Amino acid sequence: MNDFERIKSNWKEQADQVPTEANFSELKNGIKNLAKKQRIGNLVLLSTIGVLVFFFIYIKAIEYRHVAIALGVMIAALFLRVLVEIFSMNHLRNLSIAIDTQNFKAKLENYYKSRMYIHGILTPVLLAIYSYAFWTLLPDFKMSLSKGFYNYIVWSSLVLLVFFCFFLFFQIRKELRALKELE
Repeated sequence: MNDFERIKSNWKEQADQVPTEANFSELKNGIKNLAKKQRIGNLVLLSTIGVLVFFFIYIKAIEYRHVAIALGVMIAALFLRVLVEIFSMNHLRNLSIAIDTQNFKAKLENYYKSRMYIHGILTPVLLAIYSYAFWTLLPDFKMSLSKGFYNYIVWSSLVLLVFFCFFLFFQIRKELRALKELE
């Protein structure tokens, strides 16, 4: 018998692994933690949308076509991200732990792949759209604000963008690592 046949035989002879209550609890807690983080992220995004809507109304942006479009694009990008998270949370909620292991694993892998798409493609695209819309507002800010306040907005937005990108990168890495552990 060659090595491959021996390994194959040993593989077939090993006992079936039966999930324990501890494994089940750990899995449920992992899924609950992911859902909690998604809810917190949605609250932050919804708060930002609220601030932008308030700003839109406060400055009467509807009277200034360019400003209205830029703010509308920023709000739409954030709103789209919230919708994606809501669908993702529903997908996570529909992962039934009561189904057999193979189906659960397949559904979890599908969820993991969708999160990779969301984080790897959709989020950077939406962030770029949001940033572009913000940067198109800068000439309007320059005309209507003092030079010092305008410079503050430019530099603080750059710092916030860099900070947000790093924060987003590390949060995405943490979520994907947690999802990988659930497999």
